[in-house]
Amino acid sequence: MTPATAHPATSTSTSARPTPGARHQPVLVALKPYDGCDAALNVAQWLAAEQERPLHAITVVEPHEMIAVAGVPVVAEYDQSGEHVAITGLLRERLSRVRGHLGWEDRVEVVDGPPALMVTDVARERGVHAIVVGTGQHGALGRLVYGERAVQIARLADRPVVVVPPTAKAGPAAEAIVAVDFSPASHRAARFAMDMLADGGRLALVHVKSAVNLSEEGAGWWEEAYERRTRDLFRRLAAAMRPERGITVTTQLLHGDVAATLLAHARQLGVGLIACGGRRHSFIERMLLGSVSTELIRGAECTVVVLPDRGQEAGDELLPAVGGVVESWDANAWPGLIQRFGRRNSGRPTQLRFRTASPQGVGSVESGYRLVDASFDRAAARAEIVLSDPETTGSQLSHRISNVRAVMVSTDASGRDTALRLDTVSGRCTLVLSDG
Repeated sequence: MTPATAHPATSTSTSARPTPGARHQPVLVALKPYDGCDAALNVAQWLAAEQERPLHAITVVEPHEMIAVAGVPVVAEYDQSGEHVAITGLLRERLSRVRGHLGWEDRVEVVDGPPALMVTDVARERGVHAIVVGTGQHGALGRLVYGERAVQIARLADRPVVVVPPTAKAGPAAEAIVAVDFSPASHRAARFAMDMLADGGRLALVHVKSAVNLSEEGAGWWEEAYERRTRDLFRRLAAAMRPERGITVTTQLLHGDVAATLLAHARQLGVGLIACGGRRHSFIERMLLGSVSTELIRGAECTVVVLPDRGQEAGDELLPAVGGVVESWDANAWPGLIQRFGRRNSGRPTQLRFRTASPQGVGSVESGYRLVDASFDRAAARAEIVLSDPETTGSQLSHRISNVRAVMVSTDASGRDTALRLDTVSGRCTLVLSDG
């Protein structure tokens, strides 16, 4: 891990609190009725009270599996309604213990089904502000079982998930780390984390640059360009945060494995909160690669907040200050970013420009073709742009651009795409779009 200089952003000392939440957006806490650990409930109660929101509690009863063995009679069907009544009573007692009393908008629900799916479905139906879930009681087994349920909920949820370890205390954090990849999800994670900070707290925006295998010739150019662009994006993000209540925002660039570096940095600083944006990966990607949010949930000693990826903005490093440019240095985002660009602009006239990175800047231009499709092969680090000749029926021309290092999409004032730029080790390819 390479240390980096922290750059404080401008902050104010006003005492304003976050705007009170709409009362129809409760905080939902997922509880096990017999867990005996109230850390998640205490944090959920604090968050609800802090933002003047109702508190909803949910317990999911998993279906009882009947096992029939030769010579042993099947167990009679249990009293489901009676179990629900008993669990509801336990939940109401726990809520009243931390809440003081249950308001008319507070709610207790007991449902049957797969836990993660039911929790996220109920959260969606109720339009909750956030889901709070614990990682179980002390002990390796409890943390493993409940921690994996928290991971599943974070993967399925379409709203913020607050994962609380058993040692967590209710109340604002003095210091928080936000894992930043400059996506809208990480931007929202920073804002969510700021609302959970104490007055005068410290919010560290941290971007971790993982290793990239480059030729010796291109390595220097890539490192310099990456760090220059990261500083620029940090400056824009920090300015967009507009911190209040004396909160200080700092930025930091670290190097190494993303999750491991963030966890080590969090332990070193002793922070009370880590926040990050979630990315929706396919099942195979999750099995082979995992995700940063998953590793943070599994490895963090403090509370972790995961903000969901909203699909249509996946991988778009779009901040309000950028205006008209979506630029991405994250190869995980490029397949979706380029594919969506191709779908949006299929059939539009193009001009394809190639320019080398040599001092002479030798280039070439192809005009008169229409865009058919665009895609990106992450394993090969290669983009493909397919064009058609309007003068020749059925003809297609495919361009493969290798060693892509950055992707940029530019738009006009109306939000319509104007160009796709692919930066490579050896130069730049720009696909310019026109009307017609």
